Amino acid sequence: MKRWIPLAALTVALFATPSTRADDDAKAIAEKVTTKGAATFDTLDAKAMAAQYLDDAQLTVIVHENGETKAQIHKGRSEVEKYYDALFEKPQTIKSRNTVDRAKLLGADVLSIDGTFDVNTLDPNSFKVPFHQVRVKKDGEWRVLLMEISILPTN
Repeated sequence: MKRWIPLAALTVALFATPSTRADDDAKAIAEKVTTKGAATFDTLDAKAMAAQYLDDAQLTVIVHENGETKAQIHKGRSEVEKYYDALFEKPQTIKSRNTVDRAKLLGADVLSIDGTFDVNTLDPNSFKVPFHQVRVKKDGEWRVLLMEISILPTN
């Protein structure tokens, strides 16, 4: 019976499609970088958050205000830092978490990630924010090129 287990594992490894392995690799990378991102968010350090972005990155925040849905666009690392600075004006103890739903390597150094950001797992009524990111590997780090988050009322 013990001989079948290694044989089964070898069979699965041999017949796993390259795209399945690539998807698994992408998800592992995505979970690592988004876990790091949540830990950085918890420090409430706008400069540290902005450091995860490329110089020419874009952060788009989709919000619903006064009966209208709008996109607030922050271009470049300095505008991204200003956004986080304003967000962290009223510090509180938080423990955030990202959940990766989908991740795909679009090239050797381009990663697309979709998921949900739980702003504060310590609060059962915490916002759950859907996100889409495109990250680019630069100088050994997966930096944010594009971040889109949706802060919309739930029905």
